[in-house]
Amino acid sequence: MKRLAQVFILLTLVAGMVACGGNSTLNDTEAAVYLQAEVKKYTPDVHMSTIGGDVTIDHLIIHSFSKDPNATLNANQDVHLTRWVVTSERADGGTKVSPQWVNTVDVYVPAGGSADLENYRVFPEEYFHQAPLSYLFPENGGIDPETGNTNIRQTLNIELFGRTASGKSVSVAFSVTFNFMY
Repeated sequence: MKRLAQVFILLTLVAGMVACGGNSTLNDTEAAVYLQAEVKKYTPDVHMSTIGGDVTIDHLIIHSFSKDPNATLNANQDVHLTRWVVTSERADGGTKVSPQWVNTVDVYVPAGGSADLENYRVFPEEYFHQAPLSYLFPENGGIDPETGNTNIRQTLNIELFGRTASGKSVSVAFSVTFNFMY
């Protein structure tokens, strides 16, 4: 019985060492850099009758910073952003929002540097023809039934996802508010 207890304790210790040792999933997904987005210029008023395409941000800069100010960054910390996820929320008291939009992109952000983006799409034109924005068309009454207004204000919560060259996950999030009108 004493021998069985010793074997059980030894197996428990070995199992604990295996579980706690080696690489953790946290180490596999945590990048040495973080990103910040800076919206330099955008046109908040969207006239759906004249825009003639997707809604864009005129000028956006994505900065890369080291999480450790004393670390030396190298090409392994360069970031490739590949996916934008845009989720709308109402900024005018209404509850009906445009659908979520996922867009595939290819944006390179060097470690410790920045990516200077111009006219990046953040909202597809086809969403103008879906509720709630479709309510603003004259043939649909031209008024948002929830607020009684002739415009709809939506905040676009934008999150960009990617990986460092070494395979670590990284993302950045920011928001912009647009005033949609016909």
